[in-house]
Amino acid sequence: MRPIKVRQNGDSCLLRWSYEGDTYSLTWGKWTDAVDKAKMEYIARLVYQDSLSGNFDTTLHKYKSWLEGLVYTGNGNGSNGNSTPKPKQPPLLKLLEQRLIEHYATADYSLLGNLKKFKKEIKTPTQAKEFMKWLDEKGLKVSSQKRYLTTLKVLRRDLFESIQLRVGEKPRPKPFSINEVDRILTSLYNDPHYYHYYDFVLFLLNTGMRISEAIGMRWQDIDLDKREIHVYEVLNRDKGNSSKRKRQTTKTTKFRVVPINNKLYQCLSNRSRGNPEDLVFTTTSGLVLDDHNISQRCWKKTLEKLGIPHRPLYNCRSTFISHCISSGIPPHDVAAIVGNSPDVIFKHYLGSIKKPVLPEL
Repeated sequence: MRPIKVRQNGDSCLLRWSYEGDTYSLTWGKWTDAVDKAKMEYIARLVYQDSLSGNFDTTLHKYKSWLEGLVYTGNGNGSNGNSTPKPKQPPLLKLLEQRLIEHYATADYSLLGNLKKFKKEIKTPTQAKEFMKWLDEKGLKVSSQKRYLTTLKVLRRDLFESIQLRVGEKPRPKPFSINEVDRILTSLYNDPHYYHYYDFVLFLLNTGMRISEAIGMRWQDIDLDKREIHVYEVLNRDKGNSSKRKRQTTKTTKFRVVPINNKLYQCLSNRSRGNPEDLVFTTTSGLVLDDHNISQRCWKKTLEKLGIPHRPLYNCRSTFISHCISSGIPPHDVAAIVGNSPDVIFKHYLGSIKKPVLPEL
């Protein structure tokens, strides 16, 4: 017997399988509801396991009762053994584990670890508040708490719906000045240990690409004749393992073209081109770049040596965006180049370089 998969049937979730020559189907919930879909995924595994072990309920009452939040008694009815059915929701950990199987996210994986460390099963809204308080007392950033809470509300709205968190507005990313950029690049170019990463940092500063986009850049994506870079893929970490990455579409899933300026053209022209499928930037031993290692060693030490206040390597992107706007490029054109929406450009970057001159009254 093959594992059972949840399929879409109109607006509903559908399971269809065969057992001992007979065909069965079960339709329930909304296809667009992540919780309903997760519950059906659980039932798919339960039916599969019951079929293999010979415990399959051919009446389907067991599975329907579970979906309706009732405890199955084995007599064809869902109840708690008394006259009044007792609601029962699937365990939070099970729902989160299923969500990770379907759509892996680093934040959800971290949330799973914290739920396990909490060592208490969350069954009531009061216990849900205790868990969120525990996260806060651990010193977890409010922004991370809010990200966790969004996932928890999707999984168990009945437990977490009443909880609200306020996150203060983040300050705009502080770009590097032209002088700081020149000093950083000069230092890398002359550094006997970190010279290898000079081209990579120059590439980030002159394209505004996301780091995973630059790491995944291949020679086939670069057209020096037309002076343009085609961006449509990234190399993301596979389940938080920095030594293993998988190729995916960009964050926005949209293709875009990044122009190549004179400085970047000279840099790329001087590099040895490999096969079209080869990565443009690698480690000294030819492996995929690990941006954490670059950030903690090359980048951090370079800024410390120069006495430049530390900002993450990702700030190369905000630096590019801010200086593009400062140079007079229309925000909607900048948005198209870096793969943001114009709203994001206006909200987070406009005015970060040039400040308005107020009148003297």
